[in-house]
This record gives sequence, structure tokens and C-alpha cells, in this order.
Amino acid sequence: MKVRIPKNWDPLGDSFVLTKADIEQQVSNDLGRFRSEYGQKFGVAPSEILDVETFVSVLWGFAVVYEEIEQVAGEETLGTLRPETQNVVVDSRCIHHGRLSFTIAHEVGHLSLHGPLFRRENNKIIGWATTIGKRNKKKDGASYARREWQANVYAGALLAPRTEVVELLREIGAVSFLTANSFSLDEHFDKFENKFGLSRQALEIRLDHLGLPFTGRRYVQMSV
Repeated sequence: MKVRIPKNWDPLGDSFVLTKADIEQQVSNDLGRFRSEYGQKFGVAPSEILDVETFVSVLWGFAVVYEEIEQVAGEETLGTLRPETQNVVVDSRCIHHGRLSFTIAHEVGHLSLHGPLFRRENNKIIGWATTIGKRNKKKDGASYARREWQANVYAGALLAPRTEVVELLREIGAVSFLTANSFSLDEHFDKFENKFGLSRQALEIRLDHLGLPFTGRRYVQMSV
């Protein structure tokens, strides 16, 4: 069978084949690099509670700025990247702490996972790649949906690392003989929110990605 390849097809721009395991490993690598570079820069270890604004600043030199983002009917855009000015832009009307953190972490996911989207000089991101920058802004297509899913997985893993989630499950008695038992998210959501700062929906998605059983689901289970 012959496969017809479009003339302008870009394998890096159109096909980011990353599994959840790949993304979890990338998050672990990024956190390790962050701790090292933070220590070198400031002479102390970073806070145990991750500050995502500091994280993106130390690793990519990007600053988080807040301004109103123009919305398109039927869509909600809380964050975007402006690589030409090294900014993560967050909609100023987004005031819920959990959504703010997840929005920033989502954009960080694009920086970490989707390098071919960006143009670099001296290993510094300075803009969109000329071949795919415009297409990256389209809100359609399988490639776009795949990148968005990957960035969401990255954000959840960054804000709620697997080891810390399991540690909290042990605290609430939801782990026995190295096996996670089903637990009531309604009963324990406050503990998760206080520790990880995730919204209810983002937390449910993260628990699904980790394959952890719970009751009290409020949102439709996403494909994992």
C-alpha cells in the first residue's frame, strides 16, 4: 500500500508521539533540572511546594504576564504562549488559584514537550518556528488535539507528582499492600486541593491518568 505524504508535511510539527510514561519521565527530568539550576542561581533549595512561575522562569527564561485574552465563541482560552517576548500569557479574568497554576503548567508543557514548534538562538526560544508557527495557532486538527492532551498530562504530572499523590493516599488510608484502594473524592478533596492546588476537574483527570480508583466523580472521564 502506498502512503501519500503531503508536500508540506512536517514530521516534527505534525507528529509528537509521546505516551503518558514519556511525559511523566520528562516532568521528572525537568524537576530535577529545576532543583539543580535553582540551587546554583539562588544558593538554596526551592520550596517543596512548586511555584510554577519560578519554574518557567528558571528553566526557560519566560515571565508570566496577565492580560485579557480575546475569546472565540464556543471556546475558552485561559493561557497562551508569546515566544517572541518570552512570555506565558494568562487571562487576567482567571482568578481561581488552581486554574491559574494549571494554565501556566499547561503552557510550560508545550515549552518542554514541543520544542520543534519554536525557533531558537543560542538555545533560547525567540519565536515560533517559521514552518509551523501559524498552524500551531489553529484550533482544529488531530495534531493540535494531541499536543493539547500532552500539555494537560504534563501539567497534572508537574503539579501532582505520582510519588506525592501516593503519599497522600497512604495518609488517608487508601493504600494497602502496595495497592491503591478506591476512596471517596468528596470526602478527601480538600486534602488534595490544599496539597496540589488543582481544581476538581483537573484532579479527576490526574487521578484517571494515574489509574487510581475513586468515587464521587463529577466530570465525564476523559480518554487516558
